[in-house]
Amino acid sequence: MKTYKPENYNSLSPYLIVDEAQKLVDLLKIVFNATTLRRFDHENGTIAHIELQIEDSVLMISNSTETYKAHTTMLHVYVPNTIDTYQKAIAQGCQSIEAPIRKEGDSDLRGSFYDFAGNYWAIGTQQ
Repeated sequence: MKTYKPENYNSLSPYLIVDEAQKLVDLLKIVFNATTLRRFDHENGTIAHIELQIEDSVLMISNSTETYKAHTTMLHVYVPNTIDTYQKAIAQGCQSIEAPIRKEGDSDLRGSFYDFAGNYWAIGTQQ
């Protein structure tokens, strides 16, 4: 049966517009094991649109342009191992916001960091 969206896509996908989109893609492949689903480039070789699979979610990214300026956002990602993911991010030059910690009353181990473009990444593992 034909569906209204690509197979295995969520209905809602975050979309990031950043300077140096390829640099962010490379980072996310290391930190989150992201894989490329689809990619379209501008004539100058920069990313016009890319879709990355992170666990069960799709993240869309494009390089900023005169028309579409870069902006920052906050994202939360559940990961299999918060400590490992956080350490990968820091090793790749991300800026620590909070090292992984489990706060009283919270069943999640959580940490957070900024990527080079200023996006806030909150990560967690429910334990």
